[in-house]
Amino acid sequence: MGLALLAGAGYAGYAVAGKKLMDQGSTPEALMASVFTIGAVCLVPLLAFIPTGALLTGQGLALAFYLGALPTAAAYILFARGLERIGAGETATLTLAEPVTAAALGFAVLGERPGAAALAGAALVLAGLALLALRTNPARRVRATPAEAAA
Repeated sequence: MGLALLAGAGYAGYAVAGKKLMDQGSTPEALMASVFTIGAVCLVPLLAFIPTGALLTGQGLALAFYLGALPTAAAYILFARGLERIGAGETATLTLAEPVTAAALGFAVLGERPGAAALAGAALVLAGLALLALRTNPARRVRATPAEAAA
């Protein structure tokens, strides 16, 4: 449980720091490139201690490059664009739609059948996202970028 709390605090810190950098003029692409480069440099030494299996083959490297460059990079650039327009809390909360989307795709595409607990969890996430969207202070939801505020 402690590690889960630490991970949540790390993600929150990442969102707040990213928002601060975006407010100071960083672009979404530059921010995410920096974050993932630092992460990669920190994690590469671990390859000496874990079994890599098929990862270090041509096919494994191509798959790793694809997964990092397309779906992951695209998702995090969209995350940074969210930080650019709205607050860190709102952006991080909106990312909760990802597991619900994955479950819906599993149902629609793969024929998976979620249980009652999964359906209840999805309903709670969607209800929370609806509450976030219906906040009474619309000025807080969408903020001007620093360039728009200066204009």
